[in-house]
Amino acid sequence: MRLFDGKIALRLLLIVACVFFAGFLPEVIFLSVSPVFVAAYVVSIVIVLAVALAYRFPMIGSTKKMRTDVKIEEHATGAFHVRDLQKDLLEKDELFKMMVDVSSSGFWTFDVVTGKVYWSQKAAKLLLADTFTVGDSFDILHDRIVETDWDNFKKVMNIALETGESFSLKVSVLNTDSVEQFLQISGNIQKNEDGRPIRIIGAINEYSDRIATEKQNYFYAYQDALTGVYNRKFFLEKLKIDVDIAHQRPDYIFAVALLDIDSFGAINTSYSTDVGDRVLRIVSERIKAQCRNNDTIARIGPDVFAIVLHGIHDNNDDVLTVVRRIHNAVKMPMQMEGRSLYISSSMSVVLNHDVDCVEDILANATASLREIKKSVNHGGIQFYSGGIREKVMKLYKLEFEIRRAIQAQEFVLLYQPIVDISNGNRVAGFEALVRWNQAERGVISPAEFIPIAEETGLIIPMGALILRMACMQAKKWVDMGYKDIQVAVNFSAKQFALDNMVEDVKQVLQETEINPRNLKLEITEYTAMCEAEKTIEIMKALSGMGLQISIDDFGTGYSSLSYLKRYPIHTLKMDKSFIDHVADDEEDASFARMVVGIAKSMDLDLIAEGVETEEQLEFLRNEGCRLIQGFYFSRPLTPDDALEYMKEHYTPATVNA
Repeated sequence: MRLFDGKIALRLLLIVACVFFAGFLPEVIFLSVSPVFVAAYVVSIVIVLAVALAYRFPMIGSTKKMRTDVKIEEHATGAFHVRDLQKDLLEKDELFKMMVDVSSSGFWTFDVVTGKVYWSQKAAKLLLADTFTVGDSFDILHDRIVETDWDNFKKVMNIALETGESFSLKVSVLNTDSVEQFLQISGNIQKNEDGRPIRIIGAINEYSDRIATEKQNYFYAYQDALTGVYNRKFFLEKLKIDVDIAHQRPDYIFAVALLDIDSFGAINTSYSTDVGDRVLRIVSERIKAQCRNNDTIARIGPDVFAIVLHGIHDNNDDVLTVVRRIHNAVKMPMQMEGRSLYISSSMSVVLNHDVDCVEDILANATASLREIKKSVNHGGIQFYSGGIREKVMKLYKLEFEIRRAIQAQEFVLLYQPIVDISNGNRVAGFEALVRWNQAERGVISPAEFIPIAEETGLIIPMGALILRMACMQAKKWVDMGYKDIQVAVNFSAKQFALDNMVEDVKQVLQETEINPRNLKLEITEYTAMCEAEKTIEIMKALSGMGLQISIDDFGTGYSSLSYLKRYPIHTLKMDKSFIDHVADDEEDASFARMVVGIAKSMDLDLIAEGVETEEQLEFLRNEGCRLIQGFYFSRPLTPDDALEYMKEHYTPATVNA
């Protein structure tokens, strides 16, 4: 309540004035004035008094408080005032639109009651529309963003209307050039006095650098950069979700399929890593094309893809249909550098029956894949069965034990003599053969652990250990006076492919102080043909150091004689499989004669390995092969026994051995 009201004071002044003028009324009557004047005088006082008591003074400025106790009747004058109110609202709405249109951000509003949407000019521009086509609904947003983002937007907005919380999400838009762009849409809920949502007021902007960084981080964290499918990390997290669902719902069935490209290393070797990368991208696209929309595809190894088939029926037939579709698509020919490239792939499949953790599922799938790649079904599809797991677990255990054996130096070398039958059966050298002397099982054959070492890459540290041990032993024999003795050491393809292979050999020679002429390196024919140009350069470097190089298992590969002439090699070793029946099989005998002829024509030494009988020895002697290795002369010997053998059969070289 105001302490001073100007209109009340005005009324009091008018009443006082009326009283004052009424006080002069008797004198006016008795004055010599006309009656008309008296009447006018009285009427004036009455009018002023009436004004003071009854007149409604207009509101001055904003000092008049709006009354709420007066009901305005609906009549003509009332209609006039309603039209003015609507005009004011329209003017305010236009003002709001002008304000948001000049803003650098896009604005939008959604009226919950009417369902109408307002888009600012900036918002329309971000949605690649104009003011005339943007409309008053969400249709423009639905048309511009991808379907999954549209579904996500509806879901997020409905949740916001229920909870009253603000929201923000990213959506992707394809521009006119089909280039993907990203927008960020946010919204706040406006409520009435009852707490009910009446409007959403939101903003739409280009995806900020922060969001782009988050997307990039997500890409690096969960996607394979080469193929665009998910990576191992995402695959394991997704698999964990399916395992959890299966725990809660015993009827939920899913499957995991692993696809391995057979002989992928040969593709990189025969062509190039660029071709290998293209093969991986094509394979990933073919897998995606054959999978269902809700399946998860990931690359979990250099050439291994994993597929999680979510929510399948409880039988192998449905899974087999999808898996066969994938397998058939992958092995279709690929066009590479103007010619067709054919690949094969092996697949293993595991259902989640009786499996309660991610580790078991992945172990079962890996075990099954490993088994099929070694079996006659190589390049096919195999479902997991219980016996496979136990077998592969033994292999995993063996792999672990090999690693431990390398560190503990449990590997020992035996030495099989190489005899020169043209010089009184003189021992010309030895081949170093590795054995595993395990405390629990005793001596283990290389046939049991070398393939595992090759497959796991453990052959590299094992080979380095074998080379060092052989060089140290050869140096001891040389220091004892056996200066012409040679020790041959086998090198695997993986060892020979190392970029620092030559430097590693040079370092071992320096550390053991052995003369290079006392060491011979043996590589298989297959190894020699892998990346032929690179192999020739490595051989030249090794030969330049004074080392001799031997081609092992000659005749089992597919080497070209024209290529073979370019290799700086010194010795060929005829494989045992061609020696076994030279005495009773004319075809084997003819092949052995051909190999002897090749060695003579190229002026190379030839070693026949695996000689066990007198008949085999005499055949080779008659054909002119003078270097023999095999049980006929001696089995592999320990270093001490090899020393005793040399004492009986060693003489200084008089001819090249």
